[in-house]
Amino acid sequence: MMYRNPRFWLLSGGLVFLIICSLYLARNRIYQVDECQNLFMARVIGTGQSNNYFTSASLWLIGPLAWLAGSAEKSGELFSWARLIFLGVFWLNILLIALATGIRIRSPKGCFILFMAASLAPLWDYGFEIRHDNLILMGLLLMWWMGRTSPRGNTSYFILGLLTIVLPFVAFKSLAYVIPLSLFFLILPPPAHKLSRKRLSASWFMGVVVAFVLCLLIYTFSGLWGVYLSAIRGVNATPVDKIYNPWITLMRPFTQTPLLFGLTAVALWRLGRNLRYGLRAAFEWENHSPECVLFLIALGVLFINPTPFPYNLVNLVPFAFILSYRFLAPLTVRFMDKPRAQALCLTAILLIHLVPFVNATRRHVDWSNRRQRVLMSSAEALTDPVRDPVYDAIGMVPTRRSVGFYWYLHSLNIQSFAENKIPSVPQMLDANPPAVFIPSYRTDWLSNVEMEFIKKRYIPLSDDFWVLGQILPIGGGSFDVVHSGRYQLFGLHNGKRQPIQNAKMDRQALASSVVELGRGRHNLESNSDFPPAVVWIGPALEHLPDLGTGNHNGLFVNWY
Repeated sequence: MMYRNPRFWLLSGGLVFLIICSLYLARNRIYQVDECQNLFMARVIGTGQSNNYFTSASLWLIGPLAWLAGSAEKSGELFSWARLIFLGVFWLNILLIALATGIRIRSPKGCFILFMAASLAPLWDYGFEIRHDNLILMGLLLMWWMGRTSPRGNTSYFILGLLTIVLPFVAFKSLAYVIPLSLFFLILPPPAHKLSRKRLSASWFMGVVVAFVLCLLIYTFSGLWGVYLSAIRGVNATPVDKIYNPWITLMRPFTQTPLLFGLTAVALWRLGRNLRYGLRAAFEWENHSPECVLFLIALGVLFINPTPFPYNLVNLVPFAFILSYRFLAPLTVRFMDKPRAQALCLTAILLIHLVPFVNATRRHVDWSNRRQRVLMSSAEALTDPVRDPVYDAIGMVPTRRSVGFYWYLHSLNIQSFAENKIPSVPQMLDANPPAVFIPSYRTDWLSNVEMEFIKKRYIPLSDDFWVLGQILPIGGGSFDVVHSGRYQLFGLHNGKRQPIQNAKMDRQALASSVVELGRGRHNLESNSDFPPAVVWIGPALEHLPDLGTGNHNGLFVNWY
C-alpha cells in the first residue's frame, strides 16, 4: 500500500515543509510594485472611484479582491489577506501542474511529481504574488488538463471555450496564449475525446458564447465596461520599446532549474530529429510532441512580449516541467527498476534540481516587507482616510486616496508625463496636496525641477518617508500651509528635535507644540537659538514617529 511506502512519508514531509516555508514567505517577503498597483486599482473599484483614479477593470480585480480592498481599513492587513489568497492559487497551480502530467496523484510516483513541481524555483519568485500572471497560469493549466490529460469530450471542449473568453478578461495578454492553444485543440482534437471534430467544435463555441454573455453581464451590471475598454485602449496606444531582453529572463531557469531545462532542450531536440521523417511521424498524441507545442507557444509569447520581464517565467517554466515529464516517462520504464539507475537519478535530482532550488529560494528570506509595512502603518497613523491624501507614485497605501487620476508612475506613462499630455506631478501635488510623500526608485524618475518643488513643501522623517512641513530661519517667519490639519512645532539643533519655548503662532501664544492650522499664510515667532520647524503630525498623533534613516532605493527591489 502507498501509506506503507517510506518514500511516500518522506515526500509528504517535504511537501509539508515547503507549505510552511511558502506561508512564511507569503507573509514576510518584500512586496513588488505591481502588487501595490494591483491592490490600489482593486481599492478604486471596491470603493466606486473609477472616475477619480485610473484603474484596470480586469475581471480578477472586480470580484473578491475588489470587495476585500474596498472594505480594508489597514493596508498591511489587506496585503496579508491578498497574499494568502494568491498563496492558495500558488498551490492550486502546483497541483494542476502535477495533474497535467497525467500521473495519478494518490500514488508514490504522484507524490514525487507533486514535490518536484512544488520545487520549481521561478514559481517561488513570483507564484504567490498578487498578479494576474498566476491566474493566467491556472487557466492555461486547466485548459491543458481538460483538453489533453483528462479528456471528457463535450464537457472538456465547453470548458476550453469558456476559458478562451474568460482569460482575456482576466488579462488581455492572455489572448496570445489562448488563441493558438484553442486552435491547436480544434484542429487536432485528441483521439481520447472519442467525438468528431465537428461536435467538439460546437461544444467549444457554446462555451465561448456562454462566457462572453456572462462577462458582458458582469461588466454591464458593475458599470465597468467603459473602464475596461479605456484601460485596454490606453495600454495598447502606448508605444513600448522592448527595454528588457528575453534572453536575460531565460537565463534564470537555466541557473535555477538546470535539470528541467536540460531535459526540455533534449525533448525539443528529439522532436526536431523526428521531424526529418515528416510532421505526421513526429506528432502523435501518445508521445511528448503535444507538450512541445504547448511549451513553444509559451516560449513564443515570451519573445513577442514587449516587456519580457522575469515574472513571465510563471507562464513558461510549468510547461517545461510538463514537457520534461512526458518526454522522460517512457524512458524511465526501461531502467528505473535497477538500483544503480535509481541512485544515479536521485543524485542528479539532488545536485541539479534541489540544490539550485534551495540556493535560489533562500534569498527571499533576506528581502523582508517589514520596512514597507512600517511605512504603511505610519502613513495611516499620520492621515485621515477621507481628508488626507498619500502620494508614493505606486499605490503602497491603498487605504488612502492619492492626488489625481494618474496616481502612479510607470514605464508605460512616464513619457506622457514628460510630454505634458497628462498633468505633471507638481500640478497634481499643488491641486491636491498629500500629507505624506513616500519616495522610491519610481519618484527618482522625476526631473530635478519636480523634485525641487517637492523639497520646498516636505520634510523627510527618513530617506523614504516625507511629510508636509517647512524649516524656518532662526527666530521664525512666515510660511504657507497648503493642506489644513494638525502640525507639530519643534526646533532643529544639530539634526535633533528640540522643544520650542515661548513661541507664538499668528501673534497668539502657544500652549502646546501641536497646533491646528488652516490653509494660507501663517507666522511663527520663536525665541530659540536654532531654526524652528513646522511639520505635519496628522489627526491623532502627539509625537512624530521615529522611522530611522531608511533608504528609498531599497524600498522596492525588482527582479533581485
